[in-house]
Amino acid sequence: NLMKYYEENDIQKDPSKIFFGYDYFTRRDTIPFWENLPAPKDYQLGPGDELILSLWGETQIRQKYTISREGTIYDDKVGLLNIMGRSIEEAKEYLSVEFSRVYSTLKNPNPTTYINLSLGNLRSINVAFVGNVKYPGLHPVHPFSDLITALIQAGGVDTTGTLRNIQLKRNEKVIKVFDFYSYILKGKYLNKTQLRNNDIIFVPFRESTIYVDSS
Repeated sequence: NLMKYYEENDIQKDPSKIFFGYDYFTRRDTIPFWENLPAPKDYQLGPGDELILSLWGETQIRQKYTISREGTIYDDKVGLLNIMGRSIEEAKEYLSVEFSRVYSTLKNPNPTTYINLSLGNLRSINVAFVGNVKYPGLHPVHPFSDLITALIQAGGVDTTGTLRNIQLKRNEKVIKVFDFYSYILKGKYLNKTQLRNNDIIFVPFRESTIYVDSS
């Protein structure tokens, strides 16, 4: 019986050589996530993120701020500023207005001082991995993570779990169902969903298996 042979021998020795696709998630120690993931346009700033504000032109300033737990930054001249939940572009527009109250050369229509905002050091976010994953529990992951990169950082899917019905849960609702085989076989991974703090990734049991014998 071929299925019994696999279950009693090769599967126990090295499941990644038997089940197609599962070894994709074993590369977490070889990929420098913290340096290479691009910032999504809709990335929401949050506590622990570091912002680098630069003013140049008639006024020259370069200042770093770390967003507090309350979602604010403080500038000695401008005061307390609420950054929580804004994208980088939204934060730049907001800070441009607020700083122009002190630095009038920022104001349109003919500014002589210009502003730029970039990210410095980033916080990690906590994501819960439950179901049939190799290392269930709460894991800190890169804040730019999506389902795939988060699963790699957390060690991947156990061979008892499905790759066809990976679920992302937020606020007690399933907001995305992901078929990993559609990604690796057809390149289908549209509308990537940026993970947020306290998201849950749930991997149900694998419902069926098709064995291929090359002998």
